[in-house]
Order: sequence, then C-alpha cells, then structure tokens
Amino acid sequence: MRILQIHNTYHFDGGEDTVVENEYTLLTSHGVEVERLFFDNTSVNPLQLIYNASSAKTLQKKLALFKPDLIHVHNLFYKATPSILYEAKRHGIPVVMTLHNYRLVCPNAMFLRDHKVCVKCKNKTFPFPAIQHKCFKDSYLKSATLSASLFAHNVFGTWGNTVDKFIVLTPFAKKMITSSALRVDPAKIAVKPNSTKGTSHALIPPELRNGYVFVGRLSEEKGIETLIDAFNELPHLKLFILGTGELETKLKARANDTIEFMGQQPTSVVSEKVRNAKALLFTSIIYEGLPNTIIEAFSAGTPVIASNIDNINSIVEDGVNGQLFQVSNAEDLRKTIQYFDQNNALKYYENARSTFEANYTHEKNYTSLMQIYKEVITTHEAENN
Repeated sequence: MRILQIHNTYHFDGGEDTVVENEYTLLTSHGVEVERLFFDNTSVNPLQLIYNASSAKTLQKKLALFKPDLIHVHNLFYKATPSILYEAKRHGIPVVMTLHNYRLVCPNAMFLRDHKVCVKCKNKTFPFPAIQHKCFKDSYLKSATLSASLFAHNVFGTWGNTVDKFIVLTPFAKKMITSSALRVDPAKIAVKPNSTKGTSHALIPPELRNGYVFVGRLSEEKGIETLIDAFNELPHLKLFILGTGELETKLKARANDTIEFMGQQPTSVVSEKVRNAKALLFTSIIYEGLPNTIIEAFSAGTPVIASNIDNINSIVEDGVNGQLFQVSNAEDLRKTIQYFDQNNALKYYENARSTFEANYTHEKNYTSLMQIYKEVITTHEAENN
C-alpha cells in the first residue's frame, strides 16, 4: 500500500504536527510505503484561500512521481487549500482527512470567543458571526476572507464530494461535525484516537512523585491564568510549567515562587517530568480534540486534573484516572488539587495506565488506521470499476 500524507504545517510546532510525524513513523515501521507533501504558510495569498492553483500543481507533480493508492490529509490551511482535494479527485485517488480541530465549521478552529465556548457558526453555511466578532486573528478582513472560503466550499459541496472518509478523534467530535452546517453523512466519519509510544518503566508510586506539571502553549485557550491563580493559593505545592507562549511574561509576573517556568523543553525532559509528576494539569477552556499531553500522561500512569468541559470530560473520568474541576474556576481548581493531593491513591495511577493500554497504544492506532485505509480503497475501487 502506498500512502501520501499531506499536511500544512503550523508556524509553531503543535499537537497536529506531532500526530503527523507519529503516524508516518508508525506506518513506515510496519512496512507501509509512505511519502509526504508538506505546505507552509510563509507566503499566503488571501485571494487563494478558496483555491490555490499552485498547490494543486505541486500535488499533481507529486502524484506523477509517487502514484499513491490513497491520500491522507491532515491540515489544509492556509497554503494547501481544498484545491488539493479537487486535484486528488481529478486523478481518481481516494482521500482520507483527519479533522484535528473544528476549522471547517469555526473560522478560529476552537469554538472560542470572549474567554468561553462559542458555537454560533457551527450551523451556519456562511459563518457571519466570525466576521462580526473578528474571530480570526482579531481582524475583520482576515475573518471575512476565511469565512468566505468556508462558505464557498459549503456551497460547492467540497467536503462531501471530495473526501471519502473523515477521521475524528472522539465521539464528541463526530457529534459536533454531523450536527454542523457541513452535513456530512455520519457513515463517512470514523472515530480513531491518536496514540503515543508509552513507557516500559514500572509505575512510580504516588509517594515518590514530585509536584504537578502543566505542558502546553501559554495562551488564552489553555486556561493557564486559572492554573496560576489556583497554585498561588497552594504555596506548599510545586508546579512545573513546560512551554512558551504569548502570556509567558504576564504569567511569570503573576506567579509565586513555587511555580517554576521551564520554557520549551526536549521531548525526553517533558516525558520524564510527566512520569514523575503527581498529576498533569489540563486547564483548557475549549473543546479540545484529543490532547497528546493527556494520552502521554496516561501512558506514564500519571493521572490528569482537567477542566470539566465537553469532550475532555469523556477522556478524563472523575475519580477514576483523574479529577475534574469547573472550567475557569480557580477556587474550584484549588479545592480539587488540594483534595487530590490528600487522596491520590494508587488506583488513580493504575487506572491512568489502563486507560492508555485500552485506547491509545500505537498498535491499536495502526490497526484502526489500516482498517480505514483498506475499506476506503476497496469501496473506491468498487464504485469506479
């Protein structure tokens, strides 16, 4: 089987980039022939958001050389554009597309406005509220341009006509997409979680673990200010923050001495810190997809204290593999951490590891991914012969 991965990379490496790399390594390690076509946003023409002929031509050349059996698209925005979907269809090659976020139904991709969840655009063919509220990069013009692109492809029926199968990461994400303006047939949407390597080390018992850890971008949607406020009221507990972002300077000025900002760290350092932590803190205020930080924590047998927000509250089970707290509520988070610190029984750590083994191993991911690929190729051949 020959697979072509297509991905429009992000300015700063994030979870989607990690997933693309993980699945490339996973497939090739099992003998699958995979090549990659990456786009980046160093030079983006807003007038080409609907259709970028240059990107289509780049794909055309790649197809002539590689001749894949299937194309797996991870991200189209902003350089690749849906032009590559039409080019794939023109060449008769089936397409699988992973929806890592909600960009197709929300111009800012996060269902976030004014520090809380907003789904005003979800059921609108033309996402006008995004323009009204400058949801994309706080700009009327940029929001209008992207909204116009999404509108055009909704009208053209691009998503249903050019993508053979969508992959979403959780049942919640499938529900959000099937009930949106995309009107994609539920049968064309497969739920397949991401995976991580996991650790072969024995679980570290709670009494030997040191402090709490946050891993991620220091930005509004991550709810990091709530986390700082909570730990400022817990001076006897240590918090390690791994990551950088636009709020870093502000947060450092706000934090007490028991909160340590470690900045961007190599994967090995992050893994070791998570493995030795009493719990991972996940304070996001948005409908995240399937955060790598959570499944990596589970793989290390580390429980997660997370926002009680839809989707995340179906991944982190309160009182089982972690604890949940009220979204953006620093006082409730403080109480939750305090309770957990006094009652962090071994069961939390064993359940976290069991959650990983049941759902997020590389082998389960590989099996599911190959099943999707084979079904799509078989169906495509039957419909075109």
